[in-house]
Amino acid sequence: MPPTPFFAHLDASKTLVAIVITALMALGGLAFAWNARGNAQNAGWSSDTLVPLGIGVAMFFVMATVSFKSYRTYEQGRRGPIMRIDQMGVLDRRIGQTPIPWASIGSAEIKDISNAKINRRGDEDERQRPQVMGVVITVENAARYIEPDNLLVATAKALGQATGHNAIALDPQGLDTSAEAILQAVQAYLDSQQN
Repeated sequence: MPPTPFFAHLDASKTLVAIVITALMALGGLAFAWNARGNAQNAGWSSDTLVPLGIGVAMFFVMATVSFKSYRTYEQGRRGPIMRIDQMGVLDRRIGQTPIPWASIGSAEIKDISNAKINRRGDEDERQRPQVMGVVITVENAARYIEPDNLLVATAKALGQATGHNAIALDPQGLDTSAEAILQAVQAYLDSQQN
């Protein structure tokens, strides 16, 4: 008998807060760029005046992209679960719209999926790095299941294909679940596939 399907829904309040914060940061970047443009016009267009303008424009585009992606996740969450684990495989709609079949999944484990912060000496400093625990699944041809929706994801997919990177992280952040619950569901289906 197959395990019970697992569903994880969006935590709408956290997602709305993220949308508002990133949108405000994007507007702050735009205001900074506008101010830097005025300063550059008054002081002459030199490298000293163009650097702040570039920083403001870059901040605007990065934060606007993050805000837009958060909004898309919010819209997806209103239509149904973001993550589904069932007999078809693992589907995380933030990664792609196609389930990863069980035949392609090798293993799963809880890992820290946060980005490492590097200190001034170039070493990772565990005290500076907040942990974000997620479930990392080993997937044969992992890049195949990642659907790029922006340049950054498309670049990551291309690098994954080129290097043979075979891991996909299932992030519980913003969902009404935990890494432990996700791992338990994935492991139950992996065990049922072996029997």
